[in-house]
Parts: sequence; C-alpha cells; structure tokens
Amino acid sequence: MVSSVAEKIPKTKDVANLCTSQDDVINSTINIYFDPNWRDDVFDPQALEIQLCLPEKSSKKGKVWIDTKFASRGYIFGKPHEYASERKITAVLKPSDMGRFYQVANQDGKILENDESAMSFMFPPKSWMTDSGEERCTMFAAAKLARGRVLVGGLGLAIYPQFIHALNRPVDSITIIEHDSEVIRLVSPVWPPDNLLQTKRVSIIKGDIEKYLLETNEKFDTIFMDTWDDADPRFLAHINYLIELSSRCCSPGAQIQCWGYARMIQTFVEDMKNLTKANFPLHEHHLDPVLNAYVEWMDKKKESLAVANVETPTTSGAKQNEMQQNSFFPTDEEIEHAAREVALKIKKSISEYDRLKCFTGYGTSLLDAYRNMSLSRKDESDMSNHL
Repeated sequence: MVSSVAEKIPKTKDVANLCTSQDDVINSTINIYFDPNWRDDVFDPQALEIQLCLPEKSSKKGKVWIDTKFASRGYIFGKPHEYASERKITAVLKPSDMGRFYQVANQDGKILENDESAMSFMFPPKSWMTDSGEERCTMFAAAKLARGRVLVGGLGLAIYPQFIHALNRPVDSITIIEHDSEVIRLVSPVWPPDNLLQTKRVSIIKGDIEKYLLETNEKFDTIFMDTWDDADPRFLAHINYLIELSSRCCSPGAQIQCWGYARMIQTFVEDMKNLTKANFPLHEHHLDPVLNAYVEWMDKKKESLAVANVETPTTSGAKQNEMQQNSFFPTDEEIEHAAREVALKIKKSISEYDRLKCFTGYGTSLLDAYRNMSLSRKDESDMSNHL
C-alpha cells in the first residue's frame, strides 16, 4: 500500500515547503496556500452568537451518541469565560479507547463491555465533537476563510459548514467526507435543512478521507481537515500525510487549513524542550513517526559528541565524564529548530501506526496523561531488541 500511495503523490509537495511564512503565502511551484503558523485558537464573540442546527440528546446505544448539558461559564483557550446567558452545549460522545487495553469484570467474572455503566464509570466516554465556546471559535476562524469549491474532512456537528453559510462566504459547493455512518445518522436529520438553498450546494459522502483524496479527480479551492479527536501531537504525521494528499486535489491558488495544527506544533516543541532537559528515557517507549524522528536526531547528536570526545584524549578521565554528562544539552533554539522541522516534514498514514500505543505527555487530565505514558511503555522483548 505504501509504495502505491507514494507513486501517486508528487514528490515536491512536502508540508514544510507548501508555505512557511505569512509573507510567502503562495508557493511559486505548486501555487497552494498552506500556512503552518495559522492559528485557529482565536476568541471571537460572534462565534458564540450564531444559531446552529444541532441534534438533540440521544440514547447511549451504538458506538456514538449525542449528549447535552447547560453551562453559564467555561474555559476558552485556557481562559475563564462567562456566557451572556446559560447556553446549551451539544457533544458527540464515544466510549473511551481504554476499552482496547483493559478489561473490567464483575463479581461473577463477566467481562463488562464498553457501553456498560461500570466500564463507563472507570473510563468516562470521550467527547469527540462539541459546540463548546472554544470549538465554535476554532471553526469560526476557519470558516471566515472559506471560498469557492470547499472540501471538508469530517462532518462532526456540521459547525464549520453552518458558519460558512451564516457568514455568507463566497462558496460554490461544500463536499463533506465522513467515515462514520453513525455520525451521519445523528446529524443529517437536522442539517442541512431541506427548505434552504444551501442544501443544494452541500454533499455528504460516507467514506475514508485518505482514500477519497487518493482517488478523486475533483479540484477544490478550500480544503479544511478535522478528522482527529483532539490536538494531540501524535496526530501530526497523519495530518502531514493528509496535507500532502490534499495538495493533489487543489485548484491553482487553493488554500488548506487543518484544525489545531499550529497548536500541535507548539505543544510538540514545548514537550521536546521539557523531555530533553529532563533526559526522559524515550527509548523505553513506543514512538509515533514524528517523535521517533526527533529521537533519531538526538541520537545522532550524541554519537557525534562521543566521536569528538574520543578525538580529544588530552582531557582527563573525570573531566571527560563530566563533559559527556553535561555537554549534550542543546539550547532551546536547537531543540525548537529540530522539533519543528520533524513536526512539519514527517508524514505517514494513520493506518501505519497505532497512535494510542505511542508515547505522549498530552492528556485531558493528569491521570489521562500518565495513563497514556504507561500504555506506550515497551515490554522486555522490545527493550532487548533495541539494545
């Protein structure tokens, strides 16, 4: 599969080469606008005021369901926010992924399934999509840029396309690719509404976004991707791969936006600074492709240092040991450069690595972060292979 995919992708379209600065928004070779520094974590009160068509609360049967709650306050990009009035928050929930790695039994030894109450209590359902204030703002930032023929990876609660219409953006059509039939079943009864002209311009296609990008001959002016759960940097290799695939479906001057991308890059760079300074044993964990590339960079730097130390025999043994212990602590600038470079360039299909088994310090809570780190730890056979 990898070789056939690679043959279909132009070699010049590395993510880092599409666009690297705000000033150089159009690459002269491929004429595609992708700014990895574009931020969607921008507060805009208008995003909270627009009325959306959202599904009502549903039963917990099935692999996804709708839940609603009321809130008068919340956090938007880490800052507390008081809503003008109590608002209804809608979310698509799914069982925790931890059910893949743990089994819970009752007193009779019966294994509890993901949708049973005890399992849900121990591993709370994950909020997959929501119209929280923060989520609305991220979608609004992207919707303000939409134009022409629009391709959307992921239906979600259809917030992004609804904002496009509310803003009266100059779009000709919106094509949405959604792989989960349950999400389509839950959302399609309320959006798009049958009595509006916008319905004629919207197509919802059940399918895999990677497969669609590889096989379609359609060209688009705006491509917006949001098929991942959260801003976990473990998604970066997958997103870079999607960006590369998207570039072959772009019309001249087209633009590509990816939900949370700049935040993932920032998180990854900061994580590398902290982990490097702490001398964290990353070799003891399974790593995603981006983090693995960073560790390879670290290893090469250490190897070059070891060679340099061997070539300076005049240094006393004690002093040399001290140098070996302390000399490879690269500066923040070196770490940032290396981490950002691999975060932008490394790409791989999500089908080629198991994100949940790869190391991350990212989590929605401290417990979540520690659990993620524990799951990524290699067993003894993996460690012996490395040694």
